[in-house]
Amino acid sequence: MRSRLYADIQSLHGIIPLWGVDHWVPLGDLFVDVNILEQVSSNRRAELDDLWQDFTTGNSSYRSLDRIGLGKEQQRVSGLAVLERNTNLMVVGKPGSGKTTYMQRIVTECNEGKLQAQRIPVLIKLREFLDEGCKYDYDLKQFLGQHWQMINADIELVLNQGRALVLLDGLDEVEGEAGKQIVKEIKRFARIYPQVQVVVTCRTQTLPDLFDWQSKRFTCVEVADFNEVQMRAFAVHWFGTVCADAGERQAQEFFEQLFREVNKPIRELVITPILLSLTCAVFQQTGKFYSKRSKLYQEGLELLLEQWDEKRGIERDEIYWKLSVGRKLELMSYVAVKKFEQQQYVLFEQEELEAYIGEFLGIERRDSRAVLRAIESQHGLLIERAQKVWSFSHLTFQEYLVATWFSEQERWQHLLNYIKEKKWREVFLIKTEQLINVDHFLRLMKLKIDDLAKNDKKIQSFLSWANKQASNVNSNYKISAVRALYFSRFRNIEIDIQKFLQHIEYGVNQGIFGTNSPFDFRDSVQESIKSIFLITALKTEIYILFNHDILLFSSIENNFISSDIFALNIDIPLQRKLKSIYNEIPDTNLGALLCEQWWATDAKLWMEQLNQIISEIRNISYQWNFSSTQIENLQFYYDANKILIDCLNSDCNIGFYVKEEISNTLLLPLIELEKTKDGIVEQEVKQNKIDQPDY
Repeated sequence: MRSRLYADIQSLHGIIPLWGVDHWVPLGDLFVDVNILEQVSSNRRAELDDLWQDFTTGNSSYRSLDRIGLGKEQQRVSGLAVLERNTNLMVVGKPGSGKTTYMQRIVTECNEGKLQAQRIPVLIKLREFLDEGCKYDYDLKQFLGQHWQMINADIELVLNQGRALVLLDGLDEVEGEAGKQIVKEIKRFARIYPQVQVVVTCRTQTLPDLFDWQSKRFTCVEVADFNEVQMRAFAVHWFGTVCADAGERQAQEFFEQLFREVNKPIRELVITPILLSLTCAVFQQTGKFYSKRSKLYQEGLELLLEQWDEKRGIERDEIYWKLSVGRKLELMSYVAVKKFEQQQYVLFEQEELEAYIGEFLGIERRDSRAVLRAIESQHGLLIERAQKVWSFSHLTFQEYLVATWFSEQERWQHLLNYIKEKKWREVFLIKTEQLINVDHFLRLMKLKIDDLAKNDKKIQSFLSWANKQASNVNSNYKISAVRALYFSRFRNIEIDIQKFLQHIEYGVNQGIFGTNSPFDFRDSVQESIKSIFLITALKTEIYILFNHDILLFSSIENNFISSDIFALNIDIPLQRKLKSIYNEIPDTNLGALLCEQWWATDAKLWMEQLNQIISEIRNISYQWNFSSTQIENLQFYYDANKILIDCLNSDCNIGFYVKEEISNTLLLPLIELEKTKDGIVEQEVKQNKIDQPDY
């Protein structure tokens, strides 16, 4: 029987379609072994607060929601190894997670005698069984007898002796009364023929109750997202299959770009085969991930929302399925922004999520619950992280949808209220990429940021000081970049000289006497050299401490001897004073005793003198003494400016003069901004390039 079926099975299931490519490819050329989680994520019981803690602490640097709730990450096992346990399986997974390819791998491995060689394999796509099985009243035994062309006695013998491996793919794709009948038949078949191994796949949580399946001798497992090893293997296979001889080079270029810091949001998406295939196809055609990453996010959403089911000929009959793609995007955007505007912006209680869906569609709670399940089963944009705790499948998709919600200009002012919150950075970047002409929006961002600091006189004074300091620097950098240097290094500087010296002593003690000391001396020797190390450490630390002034740092770094000191706008007596005080530090070559005496009696006074001299030379006051509220506001102001700079440097469609105008006026106090307004307006009107600024 196996010999007779061999060719048909290989012909039917030995090739797979490749997204973004117009031909089928051999399964073995692309398949990457699936990993299985033996505990279904959505069946875990977990408090929302615990999951939020897991996201904000353990995963904050990675930003990926797909690890949320897996603080103690589950053990992954090979998908093929799970089959060896000889139990019935209910395999769940997100759309595009590789369930069908996994089933094809099982049936071909069994067909070649590499897996379950004692069994006859069969793979039945349940959406096809929905049409073909009706003539047998959806009786699996009769269907198999006809499919294998076996008389009733022989098929009964095969099934009773457990000599069949029955793979049923796509339980979520059969609906209505016929679908219910098929579900009943699968459970009945498993009960009557317990020796037969049955594997069923279904999209995550489409089943009314997975535990009901467990009671019917099925073990429920979940397809795990790709880890980095699998992702790399898949991409290598993909480019090798599509690009032939150039595949290795293209794969290498793909990885080089994918693992750049700027593409971290894209790495979060490519953890399922469907989205990784899309990303590979885009890269293969363009040599990059589009100049605007938001275009890739848009294509990914369209793929999941419409094309994935459509391409496979799946039709569904429910409220959600009848919505247009545009309406579905509006719904997803509404839900995304409702949560993103909250302090805890990731996780939904199920009732909260159902309420948002009901609000938007104007439907009852029972219907909104059905819509929620449809969203999860059809494209997996919203998934259940634990029982009745939901989130978007990817933070990147949520951020894209939030940005899309603010597409209408009348919503821009509302969006600008969040300019000082770092979590909104990606939203602003995506928003600026989406706009055909971003000039007006970026100007509004700039005005909103300037407003954050305008009412605090002390902060305005600090901005004036930073601007004055930057104006004295002769540098190839833009003056706004030099202002940023002074702003970031001096906004919260408070020098306590005594603590500064204690910090040096602590570091030296740890280095010489600590348990991980790199030195191997006897105690007496260690004590004798300690003062030498203190002096050496002091010289190093003052370089670090006073590098807040980029010109002075250049002079100190060269021990006040190089000609760089003449770049300072100071008189000769002060130059001599700097050199003189620096020469007061004892020469470590003259012995430890002299260094020890100087450290004990003169080090603090020396630091005070140096601090005073630098303050006189460069008009640097280290003691702004901002209140905690002012420090917080300065941080908000700085973060907002950083977001604006990132937007200016993105691939948005900004006019040259607008970009120059905004760049040159970053971090300026209001008094200086007022001076620049008339000049900017006059220049722009003269150039006749852009509309008059809306100040």
